[in-house]
Amino acid sequence: MDIYYQTLPPSAHLRPFIREYLLLDVTAAPGEAVPAKAMAANVEQCLVFYLRGHVTAVDAASGATRVYAPTALNGTQSARFDFYITPRFRMLSVQFQPGVLSKFVRLPLPEFTNARIDAEAVLAADIRQVQEQLVNAPTYAALIEQTEAYLWQRIQRLRLAFEPFDRALMRLAAQPQAYSLDQLAQDACLSVSQLERRFRQQLGVGPKLFGRICRFGQAHALKAARPELDWLQVAVECGYYDYQHLAKDFRQFAHATPPALLLAQAQAPDRLARPPR
Repeated sequence: MDIYYQTLPPSAHLRPFIREYLLLDVTAAPGEAVPAKAMAANVEQCLVFYLRGHVTAVDAASGATRVYAPTALNGTQSARFDFYITPRFRMLSVQFQPGVLSKFVRLPLPEFTNARIDAEAVLAADIRQVQEQLVNAPTYAALIEQTEAYLWQRIQRLRLAFEPFDRALMRLAAQPQAYSLDQLAQDACLSVSQLERRFRQQLGVGPKLFGRICRFGQAHALKAARPELDWLQVAVECGYYDYQHLAKDFRQFAHATPPALLLAQAQAPDRLARPPR
């Protein structure tokens, strides 16, 4: 099995809007099983181009399945889904900065939570043309170049701008254990009730749930990066009261114990990829 995976930064003019790009390219031999990707709850908001093959998502709690459209938009994910891909598969994911997707699609995001919406239904024929160009792109560099041309054109046309709320949101995403609702509301120049409405409109979930998912993500990322830490050390460093408090979030957001989630994620295609050249 040949697996290529790379994270790429956006060009400087797009960095206020785009956090990074994810590129995954898989070619498996006939009959060779591609491992699943255990995708626990996260606050990523993305525009995803499935350029070869497709993804089937399985809800870890209910077992319900869904095949995603060739180009999809997804909002905050508050539950775990396991992704199964075809033996020949290529994907480019545009990872927006927190809160930018709602500006990019000019829609409130509650219906995007725990969903991947057909991008063509939201962004019309423009996105179909981009998809066709990317399918035929001769190199990975051309993929990024063509994607950035589309993103920048739309961002300029919509005249996307940032407010105090957006800066407060970025601070919460970076340090979810460090802020109270009152502090966030003050930083955003809003009342607490206005802040909660803006979160649901722009992120699809309230600020408390958003902060919990951010902290949960930081916890399992820290353990993956520093395996010498025990789970109690991870819990304390990420602002949990104790291990049980952390384990409760893992049950809710990953449908698994902390060690079980890390084991499942270690077997994902992106973890088995060859180093980028």
